Amino acid sequence: MQLLKKIVLYIIVFTVVGAISFFAQTSLMGAVDSDFIPLLKKSYLFHFLFSLVLVISFLMLSNIQKFFEQLGFLYIGLLVFKIVFFTTMFFPQLMADQPLPHFYRAMILIPIFIFLTLEVIFVSKIIHKK
Repeated sequence: MQLLKKIVLYIIVFTVVGAISFFAQTSLMGAVDSDFIPLLKKSYLFHFLFSLVLVISFLMLSNIQKFFEQLGFLYIGLLVFKIVFFTTMFFPQLMADQPLPHFYRAMILIPIFIFLTLEVIFVSKIIHKK
């Protein structure tokens, strides 16, 4: 039951923080190119899902002593994988065929920092619980 409460807490926190930051970012940006908002939504959705699955997986793996000792190394590897996967998915918009202005490229990075902060907070709590 304790595990389920934590999972629900993670889902609520990630959803609330993600929604507030998305709506705050879009309202503060003002009038933007209509093609950019769907790209920003995809970026938020990617980081939301990846980070949430990562934190829930770490919570479950922390109960297995064999994996608990390796969680820090596993997190570093998954963080690199996340960055490479994100860059691969969004490469055409970030670098290649459809280059965005630098302002929009910087705006795409905001979800990375928001969800990375949540990841670090929750993963560090999981790792330091024992």
